Amino acid sequence: MLGRRNLRVKVMQTLYAWEMDRDLPTNKLQGQLETQIQRSVLLYLTNLQYLMEVCNYSMVDKAKRLAKYIQTEADAKASTTIAANRVIVYLQNNNVLAAILKKEGIHHNIDEDIVKTLFQELSAKERYNQYAALTEPDLEQDKDIVNFMMKKVFSGNKSFEHHLEELFPNFDDDNSLLQHVISKFIEGFSEDKNQFLSTLDVWAEEKKFALELLTKSIAYNDELNTSIEPNLKNWDMDRVAILDLILMKQAVCELLYFPTVPIKVTINEYIDISKMYSTPKSKDFVNGVLDKVKNQLLASGAIKKTGRGLME
Repeated sequence: MLGRRNLRVKVMQTLYAWEMDRDLPTNKLQGQLETQIQRSVLLYLTNLQYLMEVCNYSMVDKAKRLAKYIQTEADAKASTTIAANRVIVYLQNNNVLAAILKKEGIHHNIDEDIVKTLFQELSAKERYNQYAALTEPDLEQDKDIVNFMMKKVFSGNKSFEHHLEELFPNFDDDNSLLQHVISKFIEGFSEDKNQFLSTLDVWAEEKKFALELLTKSIAYNDELNTSIEPNLKNWDMDRVAILDLILMKQAVCELLYFPTVPIKVTINEYIDISKMYSTPKSKDFVNGVLDKVKNQLLASGAIKKTGRGLME
């Protein structure tokens, strides 16, 4: 699913826009954040659509081979086994998914040349040819080949990635995560479970967390600065890297105003995000400041967590 770390990054990016222009109204920033989250959903759905299209292309490929005036042995043995793959058939026959794909216009994201390129790369793999030769693959074999597609064909295919980059500004932040999510769903696939769609419901709930974090980070900005500034040692607020300051304010916001998020989770998440998005020295700086702020807030009783084990 779209993890909270990913959502925290999207909030960070939106808060950066606000720091650059404090005149931006909160409702506009909320709209920008919702748009970013929706793009992640559409990228997820586009990956699912491409899975179906590439597998179904096996039938197009076979028809073209059989239509040749002079056929090779490989043409005659062209397989469509993967088109009957249980994971793919499940996705294709799911009316709810079909309705969502239609509503979001995902078919507009599909490039037939990219589908062909992906299938050609897949069909050149020994793993695929072993699968294609099976008369009746079992469920584990079906799951294995689709997961192989995600990890060894979709991931790293330059044409496919460039195509998605053009469609989705959030590609760099989201795609590897979403492909990992899809792979995990494939590994745990069962024909009586709807995990591919249940994640959309989870994202709808998690979006509330992201919007609340954005709204409270803006509303309590002065209070957050007041908590952080005394712990900057010899640093003035104006000299702190803007992303470091944003991340620390988000973290303190969670410590103070999100009673169900464990303290340790909050601190670790923002340290990790600082490693990915800020300066090389940010990790140690953010860690040191947040540790001091946390201890002060705990000592004053300002942090109130509701739930067992959330204070540490």
